[in-house]
Amino acid sequence: MTHRELCIKAAKYLRNQGIQPFHRCVYVVCELERVGECPDAFGWGGWTTQLIEVKISRSDFLSDKCKRWRKEPEHGLGMFRSYLCPEGLINPNEIPDNWGLLYANERGKITKIVEPQKQDSNNGEELMLVTSILRREGIKYGVYSYKKYKALTNKEKL
Repeated sequence: MTHRELCIKAAKYLRNQGIQPFHRCVYVVCELERVGECPDAFGWGGWTTQLIEVKISRSDFLSDKCKRWRKEPEHGLGMFRSYLCPEGLINPNEIPDNWGLLYANERGKITKIVEPQKQDSNNGEELMLVTSILRREGIKYGVYSYKKYKALTNKEKL
């Protein structure tokens, strides 16, 4: 499987079930190019944010440890984080503290090997990521009011 194919599988996994039990993601983005951490699959909904990092080679996995948000996890994205790789590429004892591990077999079926644990995440970066998605999707900047009143004066209208 290619990196792209596994990223799409990761995004669907977040949407359909999530890496945090009983908390599938309502919104998911796949391979978002941005300044800072560029998640392979990132999702949110309810009270959680979840990240899946896809690795298809040992060298890619080993170089991932050098990134700032891996050395200082509080700067990373996702309250819950997991690696997704082909079966056996990453050993469970090699993953960072609190991370989960998912294996994909040759047909793309994903199996959870290690359950991720909640960790601090960079809420500011997560908000910037969501804002970036809203902008890319054409949501205009503005003030939004969803409370309905019987009648508004011209002065009260936004």
